[in-house]
Amino acid sequence: MEFIQLKGVGKSFNNVKVLQGVNVVIEEGDVFGIIGQSGSGKTTLLNMVSGFLEPSEGEVVYFSRVDHTPKNLNKNFSKIKKHIGFTPQHTSFYPKLTVHENLIHFGKMYCLDAKTLETNAQSLLEFTGLKGQENKLAEHLSGGMKKRLDISCSLMHKPKLLILDEPTADLDPITQEEIIDLIRDVNKQGVTVVIASHHLDSLERICNKLAIVHQGKVRGYGQMETVLQPYMKDNFTFNIRVGKDKDRLVNLIRRLPDTKIVDQGHQLAIISKNPELAMVALMRIIKQENLYLHDLDLHKPSLREVLTKIAQQEQ
Repeated sequence: MEFIQLKGVGKSFNNVKVLQGVNVVIEEGDVFGIIGQSGSGKTTLLNMVSGFLEPSEGEVVYFSRVDHTPKNLNKNFSKIKKHIGFTPQHTSFYPKLTVHENLIHFGKMYCLDAKTLETNAQSLLEFTGLKGQENKLAEHLSGGMKKRLDISCSLMHKPKLLILDEPTADLDPITQEEIIDLIRDVNKQGVTVVIASHHLDSLERICNKLAIVHQGKVRGYGQMETVLQPYMKDNFTFNIRVGKDKDRLVNLIRRLPDTKIVDQGHQLAIISKNPELAMVALMRIIKQENLYLHDLDLHKPSLREVLTKIAQQEQ
């Protein structure tokens, strides 16, 4: 079911267009990723979804679960803000308060009663892996624990929508994985999640939908496979290791149509516009010529490669 929709949205600052012509739909249950280079407009788009910025043109609407009637997000922000949790890139908690004190403080911002505050705090301590850290000053937490606290503070009022700006920034790879797992668990609890991040590998694993922002415009949007599809034809690559039969195999593969071969020394990279036919032809050649194949893997274009491709096209 539709939750948030951006209809022809644009944003200007001092007559400079930062975002224009954005049309996207975020549905309930999505893990929606927003990616783009620095200065592309992705943070502005994130702030539009959260209601923190009002469009210069177009409209951001949300859909009520009660009557499913679209309502202007900005005009009704006082009503819907209680359903939104926001975790900024930089810590927003109070370093001189304990973990528990921070949770209670942020919960009070949503006028929760004392019993609900304590119940929610204890539940989040357990859920986010902060149990046992509740009496520690926030400034003494590790980087990963600080991020868990930030996310916990955003969840104290049990929002329907969690918005995360660079949730894995400045974290080591193992801690990044732990935070991604936590976000996945939050989503499994029925919370719709919107993430802006430069860590594309993480987004590729967790997001079901994506918007690619470049120079103020959304250049790709939709389900992950839908976004990648236009770039697959020219970017499907077979990486193969063939040992002593390499030269012989190179000559045979060069006869295949719509296929490019790159000799990388220790392996061959075969780029094909028709990966299914290329794979069948390759297997047939190997069998007919009785060649020995050490290893083969099929490489699909990554988000990083797609983003690079979009940037190159715009130059």
